Amino acid sequence: RKSKDVIAKLLTRGIFANINQPLDPQMAIEVAKEFGSDAVIISFEDEQRQDAVPDLETAAAGSGIPVPRPPIVTVMGHVDHGKTSLLDAIRATNVVSSEHGGITQHIGAYQVEERGRKITFLDTPGHEAFTLMRARGVRVTDIVVLVVAADDGVKPQTVEAIDHAKAAGVPIVVAINKVDKADARPDRVKQQLADRDILIEEYGGKVVACEISAKKRTGIEELLDM
Repeated sequence: RKSKDVIAKLLTRGIFANINQPLDPQMAIEVAKEFGSDAVIISFEDEQRQDAVPDLETAAAGSGIPVPRPPIVTVMGHVDHGKTSLLDAIRATNVVSSEHGGITQHIGAYQVEERGRKITFLDTPGHEAFTLMRARGVRVTDIVVLVVAADDGVKPQTVEAIDHAKAAGVPIVVAINKVDKADARPDRVKQQLADRDILIEEYGGKVVACEISAKKRTGIEELLDM
């Protein structure tokens, strides 16, 4: 159905919704019924399992062997630090297909391939959406890529992203972006992160940090490898 038809149907129920607004699951089921369809709620994890490679599934059937799947990665960070530029750079250089199953239509996701292994990137509308999904008990992601601009350092939204990742119990990989700029100070970023208990490997910690330039598309392959 076209979005305008769904929006019109919601208006008759007194709900003023825009095209990107998430609906209460029960409301979505009821609206679908008005269009003559029976809808069911499928969690993101269920969808991932459905999208598992068939031959792997067959091989593992009944054996108790876990079926491998691509890790789900969410990119977070302060506004203007290059989240979108990084996603665009990854999409332009490594994208496997324009969309992955039906996920793209309602979340925004795509897969890339590095060394024969696939990675699923989630393009979430923001930290609020991440928090909302986590609040509903959904394990949204396996890894958070934290983008920090080398010329600007740790900012309020950077701290917010760190807090979200920690609360979700998700490992962080740091992408220090804009290292090509004349005033880039990646060492200052590493120190600021350490002050926030994000200790990178270079400082004796366990957090991986990669220096990249999304604009010049350098360091992207190393980031994907990590």
